[in-house]
Amino acid sequence: MVDYLSRSLSTGSGVLSGFGPLSDDLNLFLVQAVIIIAMCRAIGIIGYYLKQPSVIFEIIGGIILGPSAIGRNSVYLNTIFPEESMSYLKLVADIGLILYLFVVGMELDIAKLATHAQRAGGVALMGMAV
Repeated sequence: MVDYLSRSLSTGSGVLSGFGPLSDDLNLFLVQAVIIIAMCRAIGIIGYYLKQPSVIFEIIGGIILGPSAIGRNSVYLNTIFPEESMSYLKLVADIGLILYLFVVGMELDIAKLATHAQRAGGVALMGMAV
């Protein structure tokens, strides 16, 4: 981190030096994170009033930001979500998913799971059969 700061301060890699604000990987990642979080929170407000889980509206936010909706604009897609930056975004998403699943596991009550195991197993088997 210190090397990054000293390099950027010594070379003058700012907007005044002719470099765009999204030319740096860290800046691009922060812009991507702010856009993703803002979109999910804004759409989550709708879910709050409809008394629906926020996860549904976070998925809808991903669909809107992805190649199905806004992502059809190639300028937007290549500027904000270029292909070479997706590895960083995927890494952070995977870490977030692991932490989320950890929290879900921490809240899991084994006693409740045991009382509903037969019914849940039947539903799971029927879901796989269909």
